[in-house]
Amino acid sequence: MRIPLAMFVFAATATVTLAAHADPNRPNNDELWLGATGRALRAPSANALTAANLYGGSLGYARNLGVDVVPGLSLWAEAAMTTGDARGTMFQTMSTEIQTLGVTGGVRMRYWVHRLVAASACADLGAQRARLEVDDHQAVASDHRWGAVASGGVALDVFARSRPPFGFGVRAELGYVMAQAIELAPHRDAPNDVVALAMTDLALGRLDLSGPSFAVSVVGQF
Repeated sequence: MRIPLAMFVFAATATVTLAAHADPNRPNNDELWLGATGRALRAPSANALTAANLYGGSLGYARNLGVDVVPGLSLWAEAAMTTGDARGTMFQTMSTEIQTLGVTGGVRMRYWVHRLVAASACADLGAQRARLEVDDHQAVASDHRWGAVASGGVALDVFARSRPPFGFGVRAELGYVMAQAIELAPHRDAPNDVVALAMTDLALGRLDLSGPSFAVSVVGQF
């Protein structure tokens, strides 16, 4: 990939004048991560369905944009996919399950506090699909909808290796997910050969899956 002349001149100048603050991991401009995530459900609408939290996984990719906000502070673009699952009981008789699938994109600012340690902050926007299933042990009712989602967080990366041609380490991240409250009305789904008691669609109102989040990921840079 060719570097424009202006960027080359800027990089050369920065190397000479700001050598003490140079990013030791700059040649590794691409990043992949795979992790486990958790989200605490705090909204009354979610707590009415389950006392558990959402647990799942995340997969993401980031690219260094080559923009140094200040010496040592770089800007990355990122995209990620996350999943979540929580089970519970409603009215002490119905089993419930909430499943989520989120797709987001955003930016991350990273600062290298040490050759093997980096601190970062991120902000992401995207969409989340929420699916709710309710089982009264006679029939299963379910519904799903998409809604907007926004998240932000701070992270600390600790690398076992950070120099080219590749680096790898672990990331711990704390954040908050703000999800659009979506209206769900689970519909009954019973086999044709089963006689079930009449059960109308459940008008549950708006389901809010917002809450603080935590993630631990394995990070690879190349």
